[in-house]
Amino acid sequence: MTDRHTTPVPGTVPAPVSGPTFSRRRFLAASGVLTAGAFPLAACGGEPGGTSASGAPSTGGAKALDTLAFGVASISDYLNPLSTTSSRVHWITDPVVEPLYTYDASLKSVPLLADGEPEISEDGLTWTVKLKKGVTFHNGDPFTAEHVAATLAFVTDPKSTSDWTAYFVGYVAKVTAPGDHTVKIKLTTPFGVLRSHLTNLPIVHKDFVKRTDTTLGTGPFKVDKVTQGQQVTLTGHDAYHGTKPTLRGVAFQAVPDPATRLVNLREGKIQIMTGVSPESAGLLKQDDKIRVHEIDAPSDIVTYFQAAKGPFTDAKVRQALGHAMDRKGVRDVVYAGTASIAQGPIGPATEGHDPSIRLYAETPDAAKAKALLAEAGVSSLSFTLTITNDPVMKNIGQVLAEGWKQAGITCTLEVLDIGPWVKKWASGEYQMAMTGFESGFGSGRTAFTLLGQMSSRNPLNFGYKNAEVDRLLGEAWAATDEAARAEACKKIGKLLADDAILLPPVYPKMIVAQRADLSALDETLMSVSRVALPPLRSA
Repeated sequence: MTDRHTTPVPGTVPAPVSGPTFSRRRFLAASGVLTAGAFPLAACGGEPGGTSASGAPSTGGAKALDTLAFGVASISDYLNPLSTTSSRVHWITDPVVEPLYTYDASLKSVPLLADGEPEISEDGLTWTVKLKKGVTFHNGDPFTAEHVAATLAFVTDPKSTSDWTAYFVGYVAKVTAPGDHTVKIKLTTPFGVLRSHLTNLPIVHKDFVKRTDTTLGTGPFKVDKVTQGQQVTLTGHDAYHGTKPTLRGVAFQAVPDPATRLVNLREGKIQIMTGVSPESAGLLKQDDKIRVHEIDAPSDIVTYFQAAKGPFTDAKVRQALGHAMDRKGVRDVVYAGTASIAQGPIGPATEGHDPSIRLYAETPDAAKAKALLAEAGVSSLSFTLTITNDPVMKNIGQVLAEGWKQAGITCTLEVLDIGPWVKKWASGEYQMAMTGFESGFGSGRTAFTLLGQMSSRNPLNFGYKNAEVDRLLGEAWAATDEAARAEACKKIGKLLADDAILLPPVYPKMIVAQRADLSALDETLMSVSRVALPPLRSA
């Protein structure tokens, strides 16, 4: 896989095309699949909009320090947040670039670069957004509508191969700037979930929308120095339009080896460690100098069935697999007890999660699985599960294969590098495919990416058709009311759970560790994969 879209957790499902119909090839190109050998990748982001960049105040009279060091698994060679939704980019660029709206302390979307709420026409097809005045980019240029229009033009252009394109393609018809501080967005169909997209999409200086080596924004920090693949440093932006950050600098250091990151954290060489493994979390919890956060965030394990041909055309066969899944084994063996047992397709951090769904036991129910196969007229079941070659997915595959064996189901694991996996997934050349993805940065708490492929109009839907799911998807994405959208997604989740078309064994958690002498990270923001930048305090 090329580094065009970096190499974060793969598997983001492209947005549903419930409005205008697009050819599969055009959709894949718009999503970056054909052109980059990857599909949209959603990931953990950093501080979303600058309003919380100053972090919590120091406590106990401790002296505030001025530099924060992150230890991350890797740093992308690309620093354009409009090209990708990868955590390798957005952990770094979120303090630099800002969206039109941001999250408040209760995760409500509130204006940031926008000056108030959008004006939505009666037919829902025109959104007018007024922009805040007096804001400047880091180079001193004024923030105006032309930069917003340029950003939206880039992410809505299929030729850009931006990961963000899948959030807008088919819905946004045209973006204009009728005034210096006014933006008009013309839609093809009512699209209330656009508010969530505008809460996550960073606005970049118009001259930087296609740059890959750096970025320019309006945030509380600006890019200082980039050592490709190794380190990126940020410095405070003195002319920031919001509350000035107490931190003067932030450094992101690539430390690929998890054990080395752990040692660096304990020794104070870094203050925040991302990509904490479940095993490391257990060790770090024993250190009173370390604070570990295990957060329900939009992080999912997703299964894709080739439902257009056997053996998974029959829901009873899929249900049999669901009942024979060793969910407890995945939770305890792969995730060291940190994940929670999954039932429906929607996890606890995503809108539409329904904790009342109780379909499956924690351990394999071989008798139930065999009975369902008999009802389907299947005397024996053998299939191939296609997974990516990262250690977590391989371990999940091995645990599941052993569980299915108890029900007489034979699973052959096909383990592929990300590039070949994507090609098989995008072409439908699989029986069952499984991967993990994090949708928090791109989708926030919405189920937009998670449920997208379930639309029968989606070019990446391979055989699953449910007219009620199609209807509810259209209703969900059109809704401007979050509660109404969540209720529609809840109904969709129940239908998909009953049809066993998405079968996550567990809901993983986002795990981040920090030094205890650092003001506590905001766990509410972490539930949408954001990490605010708190001040340090010395002992």
